[in-house]
Amino acid sequence: QKMLTCASKNVLNTNVFSSKGGLITRSRRGLYVEANKKVRKTQQVILQRDIPKLGKKGEMLDVVNGYYRNFLQPQGYAQPVTQDILNKMEEDRLAEERRTAEVKAKATAMATALSTIGKFIIKKQAGPEGKIYGSVSVSEIAGAIEKQTGRQLDKDLFNLPEIKEVGTFDVSIKLHPEVTGFFKVVVQK
Repeated sequence: QKMLTCASKNVLNTNVFSSKGGLITRSRRGLYVEANKKVRKTQQVILQRDIPKLGKKGEMLDVVNGYYRNFLQPQGYAQPVTQDILNKMEEDRLAEERRTAEVKAKATAMATALSTIGKFIIKKQAGPEGKIYGSVSVSEIAGAIEKQTGRQLDKDLFNLPEIKEVGTFDVSIKLHPEVTGFFKVVVQK
């Protein structure tokens, strides 16, 4: 805490500390009050879970001390920011980037395999005008791909036109948010 000093030797100083921590200096010339240093009212924390209207897991925020002390800390929703936690967050972020790069590489390899194979043949019964009985389903195309590549694909990822006749059709599959595979489906009698 700072102490006031007087320039004149004639002034008698009496220092008294108030109950709130401020320094009150009394002299013959008047009463001088010196405020304490400004206290930091917020604290940096890292969220351990998603909290509605506050943030997502792993996000670093400034929150009011009382909110942290009375709610976030007892519930286990947040931890104060330390260098160890920042280092761990960086390691987790790098590991996540490696995982997403591996998934994208596998998706790119599968898209390359699909385009290299080029076309998948599906045999269906058809009438004399080339109209097939029923239609070609996604599960039939996924089964043909699995037979040739050995990899099972999710049926929800396919984007195919309605196939109700004999012929060649373009089909795409969304293997990754950034990777789409293209191939042809040949329907024969």
